[in-house]
Amino acid sequence: MPRFAPFPTMDAYPERMRRGDCESDKEEAVMSIDRKEFLKGAALSAGSLAALGVFGCAPGASSGTAGSAAEPPEGFSLDDYEESNAELNPINAFSDEKTYDIVVVGAGTSGLPAVLSALEEEGSVACLQKEATPIAQGNNSSGFILELSTDNAVQKWMQAYRKAVQYRTNLSQLEFFARHSGETLCWLDKAAGEAGYPASTYNDTTRTYGDETAAFRRHAFGIKPENNGHLIRALASMAEEHGADFYYETPGVQLVVEDGACTGVIGRKGSDYLRFNARKAAIIATGDYQNNESLIRRYSPDIAKFGRKQSNKTGDGILMCAAAGGRMSPVGHAKQLHDMDSAPKPLAELPFLALDANGTRFMNEDIPMISWNLALLEKNTAGNDPGRFFRVFDDAYMDKVASWGGTAPKAEVLENYIPGFVESPKGVYSDLINTHRCDSLDELADELGIPAGNLKESVERFNEMCAQGKDTDFGLDEQYLMPIDTPPYWGVSQWVRVSAICSGLAVNGTYQVIDSNDEAIPGLYAVGFCAGELCGNHDWVYTDGMACGSCFTSGRYAAIHAMTGRLTPSKPVAWEEVMDLYKDAKVLKGA
Repeated sequence: MPRFAPFPTMDAYPERMRRGDCESDKEEAVMSIDRKEFLKGAALSAGSLAALGVFGCAPGASSGTAGSAAEPPEGFSLDDYEESNAELNPINAFSDEKTYDIVVVGAGTSGLPAVLSALEEEGSVACLQKEATPIAQGNNSSGFILELSTDNAVQKWMQAYRKAVQYRTNLSQLEFFARHSGETLCWLDKAAGEAGYPASTYNDTTRTYGDETAAFRRHAFGIKPENNGHLIRALASMAEEHGADFYYETPGVQLVVEDGACTGVIGRKGSDYLRFNARKAAIIATGDYQNNESLIRRYSPDIAKFGRKQSNKTGDGILMCAAAGGRMSPVGHAKQLHDMDSAPKPLAELPFLALDANGTRFMNEDIPMISWNLALLEKNTAGNDPGRFFRVFDDAYMDKVASWGGTAPKAEVLENYIPGFVESPKGVYSDLINTHRCDSLDELADELGIPAGNLKESVERFNEMCAQGKDTDFGLDEQYLMPIDTPPYWGVSQWVRVSAICSGLAVNGTYQVIDSNDEAIPGLYAVGFCAGELCGNHDWVYTDGMACGSCFTSGRYAAIHAMTGRLTPSKPVAWEEVMDLYKDAKVLKGA
């Protein structure tokens, strides 16, 4: 079989600007200034601030901190900054100052690969984390195994992905994923094993195009309630053993800019400011902005009414980079709004009767889970949270689903999601399971917390249309029109919330932050979900594990590029080194 031809080497790319260890004279002082006072000061005019002498050096000067004016950068507002840890007013006095090759901000799914990869390239590394511990979500991760793929199949996969996301993708980032995700997957398997937290499952998710193969592999770290957070904490411990310095409860608040290049990060520990100089680069890995309502209103207003699964993701890194000259990716940011916790994930893809908080049917149910939010926002108006609704079916559901060619989880699988039914249920978040089974519709309505009369009327109306063979209310396809008439009755209380926003700062093909002229800001990278537009569709689709896979990959290779100016790791991990882990992998075609 012809092998996948490597993409052009990055060795030929121009070396980015190098900087030495020279430092400007700096005043050493303990800063004990209230954050709100800084933000109040940000409202002063540029002229009055200059008169007060609180400006840092201008971008073209020899030294200074990002944002030499306290006005918010174009496309951003003071409210954005007030809802984050990022600070606009220049900070010029510090309680301590340290120098490293690489300064990573964020100890998560992209931050830890950056830390470990920088160590592999023999760099000194600091990692700032505003939480008291590393934080990460998700558990699936996938990658392209180029050794098993053909060039043509990879190109076909990229085109199929483009089509699946309505052609809203950054081609450079898509190629970056195709080129480097497989080595990252292999590297992660090896690193996770060394850290004592290997993957819990391994899958073969290969796609074929005729007789050619685009070989994917996928692994998952931890079975619910465990997730990537457990992996990242294990990797952080290993990174510390190898010499990385972690600064917890120390958010990054501002970037240091010298001669137009990022040369460091200012962190805040309590009321003190610390300066971290970066000889090579700062890598921003702070995650998305789902908990910054001001940014949400401007860049993702369609999710403003939905609940958020994460906390403290306030766009700090995005705002720091914006103050240093970076900009946002075009609007139309991809996001993940899911509920795979109330009931088994496969159940979410079945078009069962959907009811609002009043027990009234409100939509055509033939819509995939990743798109539920599009209908819920407009049609589910009975309650305060459009993400909360209910799905009802009967005990003959398996036969009915099979009749239209589908498959459904067995009753014993659903029982794992009934609160209190199974002692210590496995593979679930026990506080989020919300599936119910009752002998009557009245009892089911009581358990779901919706009016029994309305629920029964909705079921009766649906059954009437099933008998007629036409859904004259919403147009559900005839094959799905099967009456709800076989007790016991099942109901799921769904809660769709924002898992992640998958777009952020505009970056180039090596994840360097770019300015309004599409020029890379030297010494500044953004990775993971605070960067880029790998997917500009309403949700991630087409390849399971690609979201987390892109986070791991961008973090690893940004650090390699920052250290070496190339995208070639000094210690690559080949497929042959980990292939035995996948020898019994379950084959999930097209997953």
